[in-house]
Amino acid sequence: MVEITLGLIAALAWGFHDFFVRFIVKKVNIFTALIVTNIVGIVALSFVLIFSKQGVVFGQSFLLISLSYGLLFLAATYSLYRAFDKGPVFIAAPIIGSYPLLSLLYASIMGTSPEAYQWILSALVILGLGLTMSSQIKKNKLFKLDLLSTVYWSLLSALLFSISFQLGQNQIINGHEVSSNLFARLTSAIVLFGFTFQKMKLMGLGLHNILILIFMGIADTIALSIMVYAGNYSRPEFSSVSASTFGLITILLVCLFYKEKLSKVQSLGIIVVFSSIAMLSLS
Repeated sequence: MVEITLGLIAALAWGFHDFFVRFIVKKVNIFTALIVTNIVGIVALSFVLIFSKQGVVFGQSFLLISLSYGLLFLAATYSLYRAFDKGPVFIAAPIIGSYPLLSLLYASIMGTSPEAYQWILSALVILGLGLTMSSQIKKNKLFKLDLLSTVYWSLLSALLFSISFQLGQNQIINGHEVSSNLFARLTSAIVLFGFTFQKMKLMGLGLHNILILIFMGIADTIALSIMVYAGNYSRPEFSSVSASTFGLITILLVCLFYKEKLSKVQSLGIIVVFSSIAMLSLS
């Protein structure tokens, strides 16, 4: 299933994005990180439009949907940052990663309800993601201090991400993903400048942090563009299922770069996730 493959590519990009969030969220103002990553996205998408010689698409419905999912994605990303700031990743990531269940619910409401086994396999993906992070709870004794805040921001992020993807995968956007994402990023940047300008601290950023933010902006732009592109296919909601594995990708990157070992529970979770995704693909 092409939709699942697209979701996995998006998950890889977001996995790298969130791997670097853990370095930025404690050192760089959230609004600063958001504005820099959005500007990077605007520049990257503009170059794609120029070199691909695609015209910029205008239209009332097209603009309305693009602006709407852009704002929702901005709010979802802000909530993700707040969740990671309030509590440890192993609490926030599984909750945020549960948004595909909402995507399946939206598909059901719109008349393309998944089969029972697809619901079960999708739920197993979420369960597996939880298992990959549950064994880390004992390593952190401070998470209870901000548990409620972490859960709140994580749930809000999951809800906003699911609605954003639902809008972005609209048939009106199909074939014009670059233009749509450009308008979405421009909207986010304008809102950030307009309402949070005084909270930003663009000056004084070290080169190291700037390079990380640039990489995060590119990764985030690639991932969202891929998710919107999945709307060209018949079952885009399943791209959300595979894309939710970004938290698992982040853990694997931590293990790779910091030589950490996976526990038996984490290994079981990874097996459950990829086995479920494989069966979904074959279905």
